[in-house]
Order: sequence, then structure tokens, then C-alpha cells
Amino acid sequence: MRKRIFGWILAVCLILGLAPGALAAGSGTARVVFEGGKPDANGCFTVDMRIYNATFNAFQFVLWYDPATVVPVDASGKETDVFFDFAAKQDDGWMATIGTSIDREKHLIDFTGYVTPGMSVATDGAPETGVAIVGESGLDLFTFRFKKVGEQPVVLKLAVKDGGTPWQEYLPEGGAVLDAGIAAPLEVEFKYSAETGSSGTVDVPQPGEPEPTAEQLLQAGIFLKIGGHAAVVEGGVTAIYSGEPNVTAYAHDNRTFVPVRFVAERMGAKVDWENDTQTAVITKGGHTIRMKVGELTYTLDGVEKKLDVPAEFTPSGSNEFRTMVPVRFVTEALGYQVEWDQARNLAVVIDPAYGWDPAGSVEAETMDEVVRLLTMYGGFV
Repeated sequence: MRKRIFGWILAVCLILGLAPGALAAGSGTARVVFEGGKPDANGCFTVDMRIYNATFNAFQFVLWYDPATVVPVDASGKETDVFFDFAAKQDDGWMATIGTSIDREKHLIDFTGYVTPGMSVATDGAPETGVAIVGESGLDLFTFRFKKVGEQPVVLKLAVKDGGTPWQEYLPEGGAVLDAGIAAPLEVEFKYSAETGSSGTVDVPQPGEPEPTAEQLLQAGIFLKIGGHAAVVEGGVTAIYSGEPNVTAYAHDNRTFVPVRFVAERMGAKVDWENDTQTAVITKGGHTIRMKVGELTYTLDGVEKKLDVPAEFTPSGSNEFRTMVPVRFVTEALGYQVEWDQARNLAVVIDPAYGWDPAGSVEAETMDEVVRLLTMYGGFV
């Protein structure tokens, strides 16, 4: 799963000092209601925006209005493209905003709000710094001013990708309520008086996972060229083992082998060696793997596992040896995704959370950059 990046959410997370995706969104389905009043003699009316059943740090919406039925106006009833002439915050100081705009050519209204750093608001529950906690009693966010045009019912809705109207590429779902970058399930309701328009409810789909860039994949992966003593790690070229050019990833009997210490340590594991039993001991995240060279079995937290080929030694020079493991071990025991790019003669080891797609265009761009880096700098390490 990959997730699109919201237009202003990265900026909000930086302001709040949060990493996107660091916290879980509030339980249940958040509900946002846009409730319109009755037009006055000049056709002007207000739309109140309220949120219910949500725990959030930020929210983002893009609305589309049909200019044949309604237009945003200021307090005097004049059409405007100045957001805060058209919108009034109902926040008692807890809410800050970013990315607010009205596009009169595309008829789009954009706005992002977030909990001001160091502040909080709670209607149902104990306050928590930097977080809004809202229950069924609801919380007012904005009051918008509109003017009804003509006799047709007002058309104001989420600007969604498949809605047949303009929409914003950075928010194709039209709206999101977020806790540290994670979108909660969301229901949006438009409620109008009989004189204003037709009411309706929309379930907003949660976005997928963010598609990593080639630069992010390059930073996250370990890239090993078969027969080469250089590798690409964290976006740079390094020797697998400095001064040991014989230690390379290699293949034989239709199996690819990689140096276990090099791979494991760069993925955050600790590797120890028990010389008397010829056993590598790998620990990470509270788990312990014990693997004896030359045997088809290893243990993961004491539970015996099997491989189709055993780990083996490769000479590193000066009568020293390095332990090499089949890539299946890296996948099954260490939990990393391993892919083989035959055209480029490269193996990639990466956290499966990145969803590496061997046929993906971003992945191909990443591998081309790996080849370039190894060609330019591989001979210098």
C-alpha cells in the first residue's frame, strides 16, 4: 500500500514537530458537517462547518462550488477571492491555518487547519497538548459566507478526482482529517434548508500509502552487484568490507549469496560470532537468530527453521573468511524484501514497508542511479 502526499500536511507536520504516520488516528469514523442556513432577501446565507467524533492534529479540504448556483462573498455580500473575507474561524485561538485560498477560475476553495503548537481543545475527553479531541457534541471550525445565484439549488461539494469538476492533485479525495499524517475514516455531510439546496452525505475514501520517490528508495535500500566488492548504502557507494575485495555478493547453483554481517548491521541488527561452534548470532528488535555455517537449519527465538542451502564461508584474504547467506535467509529470517534485477546484475535488500515493485518505474529509476554510482565510484572504495 502506498499513500499520496497531502498538499499542506508535510508543512503542518514540520510545524507541529511530528513525523507523518507517527500516531494512529482516532477510533471510529470522523464526521464533518457543512450546514447551510436560509438565504436572506439578497440571497446571502452562511454555511457552518462542524466536526464530530474525531481526534486530530490537522484537517484539509478542497470544495467545489457551481458558480451558476452560488458564489463566495464577503460580509457586504460582494463576491470575493480573499479567503478570510469569506470565512470566519470559530476556534477560540486553538486553530491555525495554512494554504487557504479561493480560486474563482476553477471555483475551488482550499483550506487546511491544525492545532496550534502548545494548545489543545477537547469537547468530550481530557485535553491533550497539540491535539483536538471531539465527541458527539461537535466542534465548530468555520462559518462561510455564500450568496445564492439564480433559482437552482446550491451546488457545493467536495472537489474529488472522479467528480466531473476541477480538483486538486494533492488531495484527490477532497478532504481528510488527520492525526500526525494518518487519515481517519471520514464522512462528510452537506445540509441545507429547503430554500438553499439539496442535502447529502459522502463517505470519503482513505488514501493509499505514499509512493516513495527514487531518492527515498535509494536511501532505504542496500544494493549489491554480483561479483562487485562495492555496494550502495544510504545513497552512497561503500566497500562491502574495506580492504577485502574478494568479499562480494555472488551466485552459484542458482542461489544468490550475500555477506550476512554487512547486510544485517546496515539494517540495524547486531551480529556476533561464536567461533567454537561456527555460529552467527543476530539480534534485532528483541529477536535472536542463531545460524551455524554449513547446516540447513537455524533458530529464530529458539524455534527451528530450515533453508534449502546452508550458509557458507568465502575467503576474505590473509586466511580470513566471511559468512555468506542465501538471500532466502535474508527474507525469511531477517524479514527484508530481496529482489534480483537480472538485467542490471544487482540485488536489492529493502524493508518490505517500501513495497518495492521490480516492474515499477520509480524502482527502475532507482536501479539506474545505482548503476551510475557504482560505475563512477565503485573503483575508489
